[in-house]
Amino acid sequence: MQKGTIALLTERQSGFIKLGGRTKKEDLFFHADALQNVHFNELKVGDTLSFVVTESRKGPYATEVSRV
Repeated sequence: MQKGTIALLTERQSGFIKLGGRTKKEDLFFHADALQNVHFNELKVGDTLSFVVTESRKGPYATEVSRV
């Protein structure tokens, strides 16, 4: 599991996770469907998350996302 902080939340129940040492362009996408033990509306920018990075045709994204 990796850790990062929420950089942005969208109205489409998705967001982006800031990983240490990466640029904004490299923030990792996540969707509410990937959340475990937390609801999307309980999250806020700056919260710390743990997650697994999964690869797809469109690039990496976060799965098994939970708040730390």
